[in-house]
Amino acid sequence: MEPLIVVSAERFFRGGTVKMVSLCLQELSAAVEGQCRIRALVYRAQDYPSLPNVEYVPFPKARKGWWRRLYYEYVLFPRLARDWKPLLWLSLQDSTPPVCAPYRAVYFHHPLLFARLPWSMWLKQPALLVLKWLYRLIYLRNIASNQWIFVQQHQLRQQLLEHYALDPGKVWVIPPVLPVLEKQDRPHPSDAELFRFIYPAYPYVYKNHAVLFAAAQRLWEQGLHHFELICTWDTHENAYIRRLRQAYSSELPIHFTGYVSAETLALWYSRAHALVFPSLCETWGLPLSEAASRGLPILAADLPYARETLAGYPAVCWLPPTDEQAWTQAMKALIQGNLTFAQPVTVKTASDQQMSWLQWIREWLRQMQDGQTK
Repeated sequence: MEPLIVVSAERFFRGGTVKMVSLCLQELSAAVEGQCRIRALVYRAQDYPSLPNVEYVPFPKARKGWWRRLYYEYVLFPRLARDWKPLLWLSLQDSTPPVCAPYRAVYFHHPLLFARLPWSMWLKQPALLVLKWLYRLIYLRNIASNQWIFVQQHQLRQQLLEHYALDPGKVWVIPPVLPVLEKQDRPHPSDAELFRFIYPAYPYVYKNHAVLFAAAQRLWEQGLHHFELICTWDTHENAYIRRLRQAYSSELPIHFTGYVSAETLALWYSRAHALVFPSLCETWGLPLSEAASRGLPILAADLPYARETLAGYPAVCWLPPTDEQAWTQAMKALIQGNLTFAQPVTVKTASDQQMSWLQWIREWLRQMQDGQTK
């Protein structure tokens, strides 16, 4: 029987994280070419494509409390590893379960560990602060025991190396690889047409919806009514976004779509005239890449993650993430068709420490074969 690779990702159930897992599994499936079996532990199997060599094991209760997550990681997964005897265990969700496997790898991509948010923001969603502490106290305990540690950006790799005693040769960058789309020319909307901004982001406080709501309020007060701000998810998704929306007039042109599938989100992108992305911390910022692949103008927070993700992209304007006036002026300039974009940025990276999932798994398979022939 072919060797087994276990991929644990049962905590992911929405948005960019599910897409990231799908991209990873697609590359792993293409790389193994029947040489290995892949068993993916996921929240819902129906969220993922059918792939050769990949078996999905659903964990529908994975979202029911932190205690269950810790039980899976530190009790159930070691038991499964003893029964399944995997050759490689790849955790895509930051934590390193203490499993018995010859090879282990972890993909670290949660932005909160190094997030520096004001206390006023943490207090609006205290659960995020608890999550930050969990990462520091529990999830990163075994990180050095992995043979490979993967991150999405070079700036995150540098932060991990600065804060933890890790071997630099173990820490690699694997950025998300999106399909290249044909650029679409979008004429500036006519006076009778709404200028549509889109912000596809779950309503966490660090996603910084507040600065967009404040900018929309200012534009409305200035008499600019021919625009619309599209936010994915729903105003009742959590208490934070519900209170934030209630703080502003219902006549503001802010539209919540509810949860959208990848196909529906692509449709919203095709209707949008610009992406706004004021998030205060990310490990990549997938909507930035999605919008850039479609040639959309982008208003982005002037932060290291966004500069690395959008390196070389010409249609971006960098803004102080919490400056309501700056966002108001930039959105107004876009609506009026007179915004000046910044010069494309370049970011210094350690290219020798970057690869793709396909390259990594093929190199690992080659090492396995070399080891067996010696």
